Amino acid sequence: MDTPNYTPDSFIPFMGRTILSQSIPRNFERRHPHTRHIACKDPVRVPWKISEAYSCGVIGLHEEITDFYEVMKPTEEEAEVRLKVVEHVTRIVHSLWPQAKVEVFGSFRTGLYLPSSDIDMVIIGEWRSVPLSTLSQALERNGVQNCDINIIASATVPIIRLLHSHSKVRVDISFNMTNGVKSAKMIKKLIKEHPALPKLVMVLKQFLVHRGLNEVYNGGMSSYCLTLLILSYLQGCHKPRCSPSLNLGTMLIEFFEHYGVNFNYEKVSIHFQNGGNYRPRGSQGGTLLCVEDPLVQGHDVAKGTYLMHLLKISFQNAYYALSKSVSESSLSGTPYNSFLSLVLKVDEEVLHNRQQMQHNAPKIIRKLNILLNNPPSESSSQSSPVPKQRKSNQFHKKKRFSN
Repeated sequence: MDTPNYTPDSFIPFMGRTILSQSIPRNFERRHPHTRHIACKDPVRVPWKISEAYSCGVIGLHEEITDFYEVMKPTEEEAEVRLKVVEHVTRIVHSLWPQAKVEVFGSFRTGLYLPSSDIDMVIIGEWRSVPLSTLSQALERNGVQNCDINIIASATVPIIRLLHSHSKVRVDISFNMTNGVKSAKMIKKLIKEHPALPKLVMVLKQFLVHRGLNEVYNGGMSSYCLTLLILSYLQGCHKPRCSPSLNLGTMLIEFFEHYGVNFNYEKVSIHFQNGGNYRPRGSQGGTLLCVEDPLVQGHDVAKGTYLMHLLKISFQNAYYALSKSVSESSLSGTPYNSFLSLVLKVDEEVLHNRQQMQHNAPKIIRKLNILLNNPPSESSSQSSPVPKQRKSNQFHKKKRFSN
């Protein structure tokens, strides 16, 4: 069958039937009253809304996803403050271990970070034991308050989690975990190949944050795993039905449908060889979801996501809510104030903190520059590292993350 010629009134995911709402359970609206009609006159506050009014149907959802990305993506001030935080931590590390290599990975390196996201850093060297306490004490001597430092030694990957006292930016510091750097480089390459990836990642990350399901430490899903789920979808395991028109609304609804309704978690695992494929899971145990790391054969990046059953239900409910609202809007010719607000929210505290960051960015940067101009406080030798040989690691600004 040829790809349908979509119009503003009919631009909904093609499913061989006239409207998506035919697939919604009869009692869905009774069980989820918050999904009922929200016309554009509704006073619901939508902090990411740029357009005065969205189009009807899934075109309006596409427009709103674009607005969400444009509003929530990092600003120049946020990026500059975070770069200064990285430089500050890097200087403290080098005051302890001059030959250690310090790298940034994760969402800060890829640019796909929300205002509430952490900075992920890794220190590469050789120690007889992971020097969590040594670094923690050095951070405290150099401007980070003790109450803002949390050592998580019991995690699969021991880390120091800190709230940088001067900037209020959160930082996770690990040791000798080089795969994160490689995965960030891979994702930056994939962004060029899949233009929809950054916008879908940003929306779906907030979807997880809103539900408290974004931390592997608590059984949620890592940003890396989420990105791989989206990538598997985009690579053709579940090819968007409206391709190549690249309507983000259609793609988001189909993502929720695929992983909330159709995907056979018990029988299928996700792999990325030869452009992406599924393989039988067999009878092995583990979590509901199995996603092999494209960079490490046999490594399941969803291994810690033991709350996948809650994520599946969340995806399913989001599919029903969005498909219903899109169908109603298209059939009635009435635009919605917001489709995304049916399935996600941004905390007022996050918005307030971001506003404060924007307003106080010059003052924060001045404080950080003062810290950087003063040599780090000396520390007593408590751990004797045998650092790996390192190439020049002078921290540079944005070009540092161009790899």
